[in-house]
Amino acid sequence: MSFEKKIITLETLVKKLEDKNLPLEEGITLFEEGLSLTKECLNSLNEAKSRITVIKEELGKLIEEPLG
Repeated sequence: MSFEKKIITLETLVKKLEDKNLPLEEGITLFEEGLSLTKECLNSLNEAKSRITVIKEELGKLIEEPLG
């Protein structure tokens, strides 16, 4: 599942959790699912941050290299 799809799913879970008529057990299950998706999203963001750091370092090396 893509990062964007996970975010949309999390938004849907939050709306369901806000329902005052939600049975407790279903709420707990949805909460656990949301927690798992949140961890996956955080991992995706950390991976993206690492990739951007590498790209910036490579770009910095290219800029520092003399032409010719």
